[in-house]
Amino acid sequence: MLRSLYIRDYALIEELSCEFGSGLNIITGETGAGKSILVGALKLILGERASTESLRTGARKAVIEGIFDETDTPKLRALLEANAIDAGPQMIVRREVTAGQSRAFINDTPATLHVLRDVAAQLIDLHGQHEHQSLLRTETHVDLLDSFGSLGGLVRHYRRQYDEVARLRDELEGLRARERALQQQKELYGFQIEEIDRIGPQPGEEDALEAERRILENAERLYEASAELYQLLYERDGAVHDLLVVARNELQDLARIDPEFAEAYDEIKSAQIIVSEVAKFLQDYNTRIEFNPERLEAIRTRLGELEHLKRRYGGTLEAVLDYRREIGETYALATDFEGAIGRLAERIAGAERALADAAQRLSAKRREVAERIEQAIGLELAGLGMPHSRFEVRFE
Repeated sequence: MLRSLYIRDYALIEELSCEFGSGLNIITGETGAGKSILVGALKLILGERASTESLRTGARKAVIEGIFDETDTPKLRALLEANAIDAGPQMIVRREVTAGQSRAFINDTPATLHVLRDVAAQLIDLHGQHEHQSLLRTETHVDLLDSFGSLGGLVRHYRRQYDEVARLRDELEGLRARERALQQQKELYGFQIEEIDRIGPQPGEEDALEAERRILENAERLYEASAELYQLLYERDGAVHDLLVVARNELQDLARIDPEFAEAYDEIKSAQIIVSEVAKFLQDYNTRIEFNPERLEAIRTRLGELEHLKRRYGGTLEAVLDYRREIGETYALATDFEGAIGRLAERIAGAERALADAAQRLSAKRREVAERIEQAIGLELAGLGMPHSRFEVRFE
């Protein structure tokens, strides 16, 4: 119901605030007192088009604001949610009219006139010129019945069940459409899966093979170079190691004379140890060098297979593996559509049973409420001197 109405700079009104109590409120006055101006302002927040004549002379903007409570009805809540408007125990509807435009707000959220009219139609009726008479619109009757019987919870439950059935049916239709499309690709996916699985690429395999290939392709150079370096550092006459020994001994003698040479002696000693370790590594490496043309050819063949997959399925081995997982899932679905459709059909059947149960309970409650409202209105009519009047709620 309308709790308050605030008007500023509208028609002849500079500023006016009206508070309404529960029950019947009556505004009386002589002709020309401004009653119709109040109704005109009310029409603006119901979505009627505004004109520049709405502005009070000399004013820049007219503001009309209505505050409503008891607005938590299923239909109104659905309207607000559909238009991203916050709902609450109260609703504030505001129109602002300037010389060039008008704006509407519902709970401080901008709204179009179309939305404003839809929302306002759930809030208020204006009687007298056959406008805004929701009682004459059959599509509103069930909402009135639900409101009288406080059936909002049952209605929301029914709508959730209905939406769930609709969602599952859409999902089933999408699954069937996908089945038709995938059946055309199933053969191709099967061939691609077989090709990738036959080669069987592994994560990180390519880098390891490339490293091994470089070693095998350069085995002779690695063998000769490691042997030559070993000779240079340790084996031949005048090897680096021998020269370092001479230098170490000389520095040791000098350090006995002048301790300043002690640091240089330590450095040469460390260098000698490092050269010995490097020489040992070179000797060991030289004995492990493998000349294996068969292994090299096998690696080249394997790298060629991996390169073939990369060219066809993604550019990198990781992309190939990702593609294999993707088409594998799709292929599995394509081969099990019958099962997937059957499982979804079972879910739909369960949701439809829940929907039928919700509909049955809601329908039964509505019939109970219909009997109560028939009796209540019959008593009211009898109290108004119409004892033989009959009010009936019919379900179609």
